[in-house]
Amino acid sequence: MNNSSSLDELPLSARSILDYRGNCWKFMSECVWTQDQVDKSNPVKKYPDDDSPKGPYLKYMVNKMVIEQLLAVVKNRRMIQTWSMCGVGIWDAMFFEGRKIAFISKKEEDSDELVRRCEFIYDNIPKELLPVKPEKKYKFCHLEFPELKSEIIGVAQGPDQLRQHTCSRIFADEIGFWEKARSTFVAMKPTLDGGGQVCLCSTRFPGFFKQLIEDSLDS
Repeated sequence: MNNSSSLDELPLSARSILDYRGNCWKFMSECVWTQDQVDKSNPVKKYPDDDSPKGPYLKYMVNKMVIEQLLAVVKNRRMIQTWSMCGVGIWDAMFFEGRKIAFISKKEEDSDELVRRCEFIYDNIPKELLPVKPEKKYKFCHLEFPELKSEIIGVAQGPDQLRQHTCSRIFADEIGFWEKARSTFVAMKPTLDGGGQVCLCSTRFPGFFKQLIEDSLDS
């Protein structure tokens, strides 16, 4: 019996988990819904898919977020890069065991907002597409999946914030505007050295991030 026939015989819930676990873009383009605070009449929107004008760019970016050990992404207006980071983060924590995903922002409250975006994505996954989800527990700056021993945390910028954590994946949002961008980035080194992944995302702004993406950092 071939593998496709074996998968067809599995219950829908098991097939869905295997399908989405093995393909982050499939999960993003089918299961993720976002919230647009600007649109009062239609604030909850489906994440773009392959047929959307934004689809090819977002698919390329999401796949890079999944595989690259160190990635810097320049934000463009209305391209939902932050929601993309949250989608990749919740995908990693929901489908894999023992993961620690960190979201870092300028302030702790901003980091919690990113964790809450991850929870929003989780809460709005269509049940007909993913009938079974791991149990989650949320508290300020912390979204936990106890069955998987995986978690998403939110921390503020600063080199001391990461020392107590060994992270699988780090997302740094708007790092171009942080006062402690360079020292925080240096503190991410243990994650990279340990085989973890770091994604930096920011609007272009003079300073550390701009120097990083232009490869003009002082040694």
